[in-house]
Amino acid sequence: MGAVHIHAGKTGDWSFTISQSGVKEGSYSGTADISFEGRHRCKLVLSGPDLSLQLGDDKLKRKCIDWIERREAEADDVSRSNEREEA
Repeated sequence: MGAVHIHAGKTGDWSFTISQSGVKEGSYSGTADISFEGRHRCKLVLSGPDLSLQLGDDKLKRKCIDWIERREAEADDVSRSNEREEA
């Protein structure tokens, strides 16, 4: 089990769990599972040479937050578009 993080988005609290997989020293490989309201929404992967555990986790957290913010912005755009169609 990995480390669970909560991101307070515009639409509510999102959670993501970051897990690292074993790689040789000096490299990083991790996955993040993103959920909203108890439903799995996305899996992100990050791997690379010359990444410390801390830097890799920080980059993967940022990827998760960016993904969440894009999804919320897309949902907001759809909502506004629907409001214009109804008007």
